[in-house]
Amino acid sequence: MSVPLRRSPLRWLLLAALALAGLVAAEPVVRIGTGDWVPYVDQQRADGGALARLVSAVFAAAGYRVEYSFYPWDRNVLMLQQGALDAIMPYSCSPMRLDYGVCSEPLVRGEIVLFHRKDLPFDWQRIEDLGPYRVATTLGYSYGPQFDQAQQAGQLQVEQNSKEDTAFRLLALGRVDLHPQDRAVGYAMLRRLFSERERRAITHHPRFLNTEPLRLLFRKGDPQAEALLLRFNRELARFAERGDLRSLQRALYTGDPDRWRPGAP
Repeated sequence: MSVPLRRSPLRWLLLAALALAGLVAAEPVVRIGTGDWVPYVDQQRADGGALARLVSAVFAAAGYRVEYSFYPWDRNVLMLQQGALDAIMPYSCSPMRLDYGVCSEPLVRGEIVLFHRKDLPFDWQRIEDLGPYRVATTLGYSYGPQFDQAQQAGQLQVEQNSKEDTAFRLLALGRVDLHPQDRAVGYAMLRRLFSERERRAITHHPRFLNTEPLRLLFRKGDPQAEALLLRFNRELARFAERGDLRSLQRALYTGDPDRWRPGAP
């Protein structure tokens, strides 16, 4: 009596032979551009960090494998527009980005605050209050619609830098007064790059400059990219229902995001 092929080791030998012969379709790849933005995305980790781990798991559930490329933030945008990338992350869905991109459903929520030296008596209520201060930013960032509009209108004293850590270094040296940054990213960067004495000299103002979800950004006007977005959103909703997004948000601010895994209690 013959053994059904689906229960036989011969099935796996056949699949292996077909794969070697190029007859089994490879798992489709999604090319995502990102930047080193610990604790969300970490170039030094093989899995890309907590947010990359989530995105990879969501795409895997949809039948895709993800390849991450780490570039400066403004280059990510250019490569997306040129079709060299399928998506970029993590980005806020600002009005300017809707000119060339389509946003996924939210992954986690970011909180942009203003870091400053403790020896600076700093307080603010409105964007106009920031006018007298020297502000260091990073190219390719959006800090929220109010800040972005004031910067474009020339109402702020802004020094833009291409490297992620330059603004904090300038702040530590007292060469600028303020640095807008995601709260979780800012403190992770301070822990990684500065001595305890230097860290103690820097704090953040409790008022949010902006708070909004971080998302994937897909290329606008590309039917394949928009179909990929729909698949991603469908699977992401299942992860959200399971509580993965809530547990990741908690790990980013109160726990250890390096230990967070989708599906973990």
